[in-house]
Amino acid sequence: MDLNRKRLMEPRVEKNLSIVIVEEPCLSRNVMSKALGVWGYPCAIAEDEDAAWKAVMIAQAPVLVLADWHADFMGCDEFFWKVRATPSLQDVYLMGGIPRGAVGAIRHCMASGANDFVYRPYDLDEMRVRLHVACKVMGLDPDGFIFPD
Repeated sequence: MDLNRKRLMEPRVEKNLSIVIVEEPCLSRNVMSKALGVWGYPCAIAEDEDAAWKAVMIAQAPVLVLADWHADFMGCDEFFWKVRATPSLQDVYLMGGIPRGAVGAIRHCMASGANDFVYRPYDLDEMRVRLHVACKVMGLDPDGFIFPD
């Protein structure tokens, strides 16, 4: 195998992109956090709004927030607006986890300041592509293969 290709296939951190998952304890959150670790992304998990805010504030930039759009413990739209209203957090990349078939949820999520959305339950291939694109948008140069062999 070509050494350059092998290097590109190894898990790596995209210039230390910090990911904050805002979601209640559930199987999909556990699967997502494990996959992020395998892909080389450090992540913090927040199970309530206060923990989410603290995690975003202390995370090393650049930061991506993946929030369950219909979490019972938090008004995600208000949380996104709060992030967008905070000058020091303008570069945070916000991604809403939208339940499939939730009428108007995508429009509402994007109108609340999200950069992107992903359907829940999470499809790991879709998530990996969206993270790759988020890294590009954030100027992190995600070179290499999205799906290593």
